[in-house]
Amino acid sequence: MRIAYLIDDVDAMTGPVRSALTQAQALAADHDVRVISVRRTADAPHFAVDPCLRLDYLLDLRDPKAPTPLEAGLVKPLEAKRLRERASTVAPGLSALDDLVLEAAFPVLDIDVAVTVSPDLLRPAVILLPDDTIVIHQEHRVLSDRVTGLDTLAAHAPRADVVAVLTETSAEWLRDRLGELAPEIVVLPNPLPIGFAPRSRLDQPLIMAAGRIVPEKQYSKLVQAFGEVADQLPDWRLRIWGEGSQRGEVQRQVRKWGLYDRVELPGPTTQMAAEWAKASICALSSRTESFPLAAQEAMAAGVPVVSFDSASGPREVIEHERTGLLVGPESISGLAAALLRLASDHDLRLRLGEGALRSSRQYAASSVAERWHRVFADARARRAGRGRLASRALTPPARRRVVDGSTADISGLTPAQARHAALSLAVETARGVTDSWLVVPGDHTTATAVVLPMAARRAFLDALAGSDHPAYLCLRDPEMHGWPERRGEIGALARDLHRGMTSVVALEPWPTQDDAPTVLSQGCSIDVEFWESSPEGDLLSPRRNRYADRIPHEVPAVDHEVEGVTVRTLPLMAAPSVAQCAFPVDIVYTWVDGDDPVWDASRQARLEGIVGTAQTRESSGQARFVARDELRYSLRSIHLFAPWVRRIHLVTAGQVPDWLDTSDERINLVDHRDILPADALPTFNSHAIETALHRIEGLAEHFLYFNDDFFLGRPVHPEAFFSPAGLNACFFSPTTIGLTDTADAAPYLKAAWNNRNLLFDAFGQVTTNNLAHAPYPHRVSVLEEIAARFPAEVEATARSPFRSDTDVSMLSSLAQHYGLLTGSSYVAAANLAFVNLANNDVDRQLEQVLTREQDFICLGDHHDHALRQSRLEELLAAWYPAYFPVAAPWELGG
Repeated sequence: MRIAYLIDDVDAMTGPVRSALTQAQALAADHDVRVISVRRTADAPHFAVDPCLRLDYLLDLRDPKAPTPLEAGLVKPLEAKRLRERASTVAPGLSALDDLVLEAAFPVLDIDVAVTVSPDLLRPAVILLPDDTIVIHQEHRVLSDRVTGLDTLAAHAPRADVVAVLTETSAEWLRDRLGELAPEIVVLPNPLPIGFAPRSRLDQPLIMAAGRIVPEKQYSKLVQAFGEVADQLPDWRLRIWGEGSQRGEVQRQVRKWGLYDRVELPGPTTQMAAEWAKASICALSSRTESFPLAAQEAMAAGVPVVSFDSASGPREVIEHERTGLLVGPESISGLAAALLRLASDHDLRLRLGEGALRSSRQYAASSVAERWHRVFADARARRAGRGRLASRALTPPARRRVVDGSTADISGLTPAQARHAALSLAVETARGVTDSWLVVPGDHTTATAVVLPMAARRAFLDALAGSDHPAYLCLRDPEMHGWPERRGEIGALARDLHRGMTSVVALEPWPTQDDAPTVLSQGCSIDVEFWESSPEGDLLSPRRNRYADRIPHEVPAVDHEVEGVTVRTLPLMAAPSVAQCAFPVDIVYTWVDGDDPVWDASRQARLEGIVGTAQTRESSGQARFVARDELRYSLRSIHLFAPWVRRIHLVTAGQVPDWLDTSDERINLVDHRDILPADALPTFNSHAIETALHRIEGLAEHFLYFNDDFFLGRPVHPEAFFSPAGLNACFFSPTTIGLTDTADAAPYLKAAWNNRNLLFDAFGQVTTNNLAHAPYPHRVSVLEEIAARFPAEVEATARSPFRSDTDVSMLSSLAQHYGLLTGSSYVAAANLAFVNLANNDVDRQLEQVLTREQDFICLGDHHDHALRQSRLEELLAAWYPAYFPVAAPWELGG
């Protein structure tokens, strides 16, 4: 076959250039191979080009002031200079002059296969090359969401015959990114240079690294790691080959650690084979690597490698404890401990060195060339003489493996039960593989974490893969270090994670069923963290937590209950922190059964003889008291998403929902007669009832006031409503209460104006906004203070049987503003969904909130509705159990 490698700049000193030249040379024994470089920037390439390869340049840039296309007469010199200064219309890494020379050269290339080594050349290749030319793109970068230029790759890779990547991790990522548009994606490593055969005796005290000294390589961290153990390795040196922008930073780190005579920075060299023969340890400290050439070369010399793990690269090249040592990503002290271990144990170096040498044989240029032969042959067979696009059109699309919890039975499960199951599984698995485990309890900001030493990681994953576990649980590899998260069946993903040393995984329910979020989609995760050991044996956290980044190896632990599971933790972690609410919280509901004929007759009788606001439908109309079964499902939301609530107090006019089991110890039924004076009854005024809720016997100092149309939308913590000191949150609405009093205003606005007048007289400050339709956090002592400070207004409101012009709204506005002025409240944000049942698009609104992206939901009702009542009831009857599918223990027959 006639093969051309298409390279941006063959004169550059980069890994992709070296790899492409090695591949081309290895293939030249059986094929007609040429190298085409878009640009010429030096008198000779940095890497030698074998005479068997034909090298062609398209554009000479050796004199930047006079760019010269090598095709005679293509463009005048002055115009060439202008085009060089303009951006390309083809790819971000090219210029308009590049476009011109590519448009002239590519359509007339007489080749069978083109191999592009950068995304900038992939696009012109698939557009400009003859249609019968097979286009193969070789991606040398580590693929992740943070890599620049991926849009170009994603846009044009589907038009290529093959995309070759360096690691299976990158292949998985690209297949997922492209979905059904993905072309054939193959995994092919970079080859070792032809004839590369150094051999180290591993007897010199030398740790070596090689590569560009740039931020991604993190050589400053390597110097720090060496510095942490240098005193224990007095004969050892660290040598870093290369040049780059971070050289000064590395030198400053050397000075900081006092390693002037222990760390060498000799610059670049072309004799790395001879240098690897002197080394005893290869060290990699990169944040990410596509495919570490330094590790390949070191292994070919029989030198074991110590490296940070990353999502791609090191984990595919280095097999932990067989060819080298992997440590958790970014763990400097873990890297130090690994260097100390390997430098101190000659037998271990020999064993890992032998393993490295055996493993490196797969990277021999001849072996990699054989794999390329098969790629070319398969691509030609798929073409079957067809053009590029016709061939792709007839190729079956790549099928993505879609996994979720569709087959798992989660009926009856609450988030608390799922957390209990996940934590039980993690703890039992940890207990079975090591004695050195503990639990860091979670709070409202972080998930509970089971901590194990990194040395127990593989045993834990093996045990987890073979465990009996609920089908609704999955394993998650979190988004870290620039890589997107992935989720899989516990056994399969646990085995796949053997390849690396990632330091965090999570056990949690599958978040979706049939592509829809479930009641277990949030707040159910239990993390498992693998902590590296320092040279002193202390455990080192892979990420920050509330307590400590380092735990001495002999700290005594205590038993403690977390999520209903007895776990081992540290005494400090067993106590509530200053960021947590350590007091009980109750909930108070007000509810009425508007369909009760006895109650309605009482309402009608109470209205007789009353004039003014009380006669308006906003104050006393039947729609204000319509029950749509909200209470049942609002209480379900408490059971599902706030199991920390101590007690629920239901305040009614002597009515009891027929589905409510009042014998449940968490339910306290409260009659209006228990809290309001006799001369205020019967009352049909929520403002009046609010004035007395703090008198409920046994009510906790801190409580949440719920209207029966308020719902929790996902798991929440008490810290969403109260500060650790007991201050209560105030959730404002963006709607204002207006400037002036008007006679026809809604009663709730009149109450807000009365509140404003009351507080302005007392404090000289004005209120401006309504409160959000969200749970109202309160304190009994503050409400008692308000009742004592404004007795006339509060007592008058308590004795208004219907909403009136003189009401104050004590729990739904007054107390919150009073608290802001006296220091018992603070302004907080509410993630709220308000569904207006009167609107014509209520079906769309209800469907939107099924995404479960809000903390609170309110189903606001009205007197006038766009939908027929039967249709509205039908929608709610479907939505309620879809959002709140688990019956609470206080539901009769539930």
